[in-house]
Amino acid sequence: MTRRSALLHTTALLALAAPGLLSGCQSDVAYSQSALNSLQTREFNFTIDKTFDACVGSLFDLGYTIRSSDKRGGFVSAVNQGSMLQIKLDQLGPTNTAVRVSTSEGGQTRVDKPLIDAFFNTLERRLLTAERGT
Repeated sequence: MTRRSALLHTTALLALAAPGLLSGCQSDVAYSQSALNSLQTREFNFTIDKTFDACVGSLFDLGYTIRSSDKRGGFVSAVNQGSMLQIKLDQLGPTNTAVRVSTSEGGQTRVDKPLIDAFFNTLERRLLTAERGT
């Protein structure tokens, strides 16, 4: 192999590896279905209306723009720089609501645990603040 062909070979390998290197080395984790359900779904002791409003506020707090929402259907979709969150709310009782969050990036479904955790922490803070009336 000549020096020039070795250089071209190395350049081609770097070009193929660059997207992975620039993406922060995030690797996809394989979750079991029960682990995924546990990660993506939480229950809150609030009405579906209060929970929905807090979800929308939480998305704004995290810098997301609402793409579509349906309060009656319990669905919100939001985007932020190629990252998308989809939220589904289900009324389990008069004051009990389940919230399920799914994430995607660049059109690909991806489980982004830090983002899901940040969303649920923000949602819980908003709900508790609203409950206290502050």
